[in-house]
Amino acid sequence: MRTTAAEGFGGSPSSASSTPFRGFTGISLRRHQVASEEEVHQLDLLHSHLADYLKSLLQSPAAASDSKSLSPPPAAAATTLSLPFLHKLLDALLTCQADFKSLLLLVLSQNPSLVSRPSIDRTVSDLVDRAVKVLDLCNAVSISLQSLRHWSRHADIVASALHRPGSPSIPPQLTRAQRALSKLLLSSPSCFNASSSTSRRMCRICSATKHLYGLTSGLSATRGGDSGSAAVLGLAVLTISSLLHFTMWVMVNSFPCGEEAMPPLPPVPSAARQMPWAATMAALHDRIAEEVRKERKEVGMPVTAGMLAETVAVKRSGRKVMEKVNSGDTPEEAAEELAAATRKLEEGLGPFERKLREVFHRFVRWREEVLRCLDECRASSASPMNSR
Repeated sequence: MRTTAAEGFGGSPSSASSTPFRGFTGISLRRHQVASEEEVHQLDLLHSHLADYLKSLLQSPAAASDSKSLSPPPAAAATTLSLPFLHKLLDALLTCQADFKSLLLLVLSQNPSLVSRPSIDRTVSDLVDRAVKVLDLCNAVSISLQSLRHWSRHADIVASALHRPGSPSIPPQLTRAQRALSKLLLSSPSCFNASSSTSRRMCRICSATKHLYGLTSGLSATRGGDSGSAAVLGLAVLTISSLLHFTMWVMVNSFPCGEEAMPPLPPVPSAARQMPWAATMAALHDRIAEEVRKERKEVGMPVTAGMLAETVAVKRSGRKVMEKVNSGDTPEEAAEELAAATRKLEEGLGPFERKLREVFHRFVRWREEVLRCLDECRASSASPMNSR
């Protein structure tokens, strides 16, 4: 069941209605120029899928967590930015992207002359530009994942040196563990620890990611004279663009990106606040922002650090081990917790990286399809004029 469009930005995400989206008053459909039933159905499907995914993420952010691993400290139990959560968010992006593509191709195939309107041509072209920025972001996160794997090896060294049931750690093992602990706690799981060339590449990607923030300001549901299919397309572009921005904001908060703090996510455009998914997205954003703020304050991580739950758990466990070693206490239990946290991180990286790669290739193909479709529509629109 989906929420009603009339609830607005402050409406309850849990309330529902069987009324389809075609009743939304924000679409100025003129009686003499209306969208087809198929177009409105596709738009309704896009909004319904996004609302359902966001509601699921809001209700159970840690539902996919591994219950077999050691229980994390209470402060980390509610952390939303986990690898399973990000995996599910990317699933939502892929599903909604497929819905949007179907709607876009449907609208343009039935109304190829739409691209001759400057507003529509600019709207779709801007979206293609956003797709390029999504590819940049995927590259940035991929680089961070590579560095994260390298960083987690320090935790493996510590755990293997100190977690020795039945036999005490000898001085060489303690020295090796302390050296690895220092690298684990003093360094950041960031590509800036890798090489200068990688660092420069990351800087360019982060710059492009920041630029994506500025693109929200021009988003609007419909333009002055838009109606019918043009209005439906405008709403669809607004929906997928809002999801792209939200996904980017979540990823940048999860993984380190550059030496500067990312600006806060711009507010949902006023035109989107009556969408059936808007209230849920806003609630999810507020939850993540508050958790990140509290987590950074508790563990003392800088604003530039990624706040991925599994990474924070490894850091927290590493500090416990360091406290035990420095105080002369037996670090075996703390080392076991560190080993479990590291194992959970490593187990989640593979599936997430595969999903990220799927997103990258999907958007590469989608961009090519949209550009080809635009060229065909422009050629089709120009043909009648040339024949006169």
